[in-house]
Amino acid sequence: MGRVGMTIEELASGPPLDLAIIGGGINGAGIFAEAARAGLRVALFEAEDFGFGTTWRSTKLIHGGLRYLEHGDVRLVVETLREREWLLRTRPHLVEPLRFLFPLLPWTRRPRWQIHLGLAAYDLLAWRRSLPGHQRLTAAALAERFPALADEQRGGFAFSDARCWAPERLALELVLEGVEAGGFAFNHTPVTGIITAGGRVTGIVVRSPGGGECALPARAVLNAAGPWADAVRELAGERGERPLLDLTRGTHIVVPAEGPLPRYALISTARSDGRVFFIIPQRDAYLVGTTDVRHQGDPGDVRPTPEEVEYLVAEAQALAPGLGVTRERVAYAYAGLRPLRRSGKGPEGDISRRHELVDHGRQGGVRGLYSATGGKLSTYRALGRELLERLGVRPAAEPAAPPAAPPAEAPHPRLLQYGGRLAAVLAAGREELCSRCGLLAGEVRHAVRTELAVTLSDVLLRRTGAAWSVHRAVECAPLAAAVMAEELGWDEGERERQLAAFRADLARHLPTPDEIAATLGAAAAQ
Repeated sequence: MGRVGMTIEELASGPPLDLAIIGGGINGAGIFAEAARAGLRVALFEAEDFGFGTTWRSTKLIHGGLRYLEHGDVRLVVETLREREWLLRTRPHLVEPLRFLFPLLPWTRRPRWQIHLGLAAYDLLAWRRSLPGHQRLTAAALAERFPALADEQRGGFAFSDARCWAPERLALELVLEGVEAGGFAFNHTPVTGIITAGGRVTGIVVRSPGGGECALPARAVLNAAGPWADAVRELAGERGERPLLDLTRGTHIVVPAEGPLPRYALISTARSDGRVFFIIPQRDAYLVGTTDVRHQGDPGDVRPTPEEVEYLVAEAQALAPGLGVTRERVAYAYAGLRPLRRSGKGPEGDISRRHELVDHGRQGGVRGLYSATGGKLSTYRALGRELLERLGVRPAAEPAAPPAAPPAEAPHPRLLQYGGRLAAVLAAGREELCSRCGLLAGEVRHAVRTELAVTLSDVLLRRTGAAWSVHRAVECAPLAAAVMAEELGWDEGERERQLAAFRADLARHLPTPDEIAATLGAAAAQ
């Protein structure tokens, strides 16, 4: 789907696009919004759904990059701190401050003075920001703030960063803002070809949800396909001497909370291998992660492994034994790919997280083709401005911050993620479909009517966030499908197909440990 009432064929019958964007993750969506506000005739095409890839399956942190100070990447830290502050100010319904505790443990790989120096530098780079600086804490003060922490801790530090409750909704908001500014956005619409003539981009070929293909003239093409960027580049005959990307896989587990959640998150180094390790409270659970493993093969086939789940469980037991994390208590796991700039060999954690905008024409390739690689959840705006500069276009003035939803108006804390759109959601229907996750019928209707959702998985996984609860929206899925059937005219057969597809998506993207083992067993039997 695209702008309401606009089909691919109608778009093709109009003037050529100034810019065609391939990929609807945070980078593609952010650049789409910037380009539309700047007055370009721009269209965004996403093969799956907006925010489907890396954006949707991240650690959900909007952090300033404390760990990048270890590698001396001060410029990246300054940039991410600036963008963190901007997101805190302009997206308060999605991005909020999060206070971290950094305990010193027998396996901590940095001395106290070095950590203290790093945090002081972090505060200095973030001066004139809104969040409080770091502080030193005694062992007793740490235990008071996070009682489940390991007894071996010898005090430590607290510092401030931020989190994004729903990165997929951040991407969606940018898509909707781009549409409101005059752009065109289509999900479930893969680009199957990039047309060139005389060594220059002249258009793209897209496949509509109905299965037909259509050529669209375009003066420039941005490849923002995340983990699929190398495959998209090849659509223009751009194979190059080396890949654009190094892909690393990050796996997380979600563990239901027993009792009240602390107001603090934990950051540490993993006991077994020294990787950065988080335990983050989120609504009804703890998010535990992450791994950092090079990924080979199909970017579309990314799943947690039993070994990764065991690793995360063991590290959580070491860091916070009082949480009682076991394999049996894991509600589900998920894995996402980091599409990082190609660096060759070396430890996964040392690969640069800096973004890069590749101008293939400047490198002797197809002119008018650009590829966005690397970056963080918070740095999409810088990428967008850099592309506009390359295209010779002046960025528009900063948009006004969207209104936040008054907390008193939200029947469930999750609903605060809609911000100023909450009133429209509630107007579409306040009846509760599921008491466990608080899903409302109005959320489903709103997703279909105004948020370009066309499948049950779109609604439950990437519009409402209901499936991110520890119950995975299993019980409310049939009720949500019934509401969608009324909106979209589905018959019983289509309703059952949507339910089956959603359950398959759960097993694939948010699998329980038993589902992970079953998938592995089925693959071994083939």
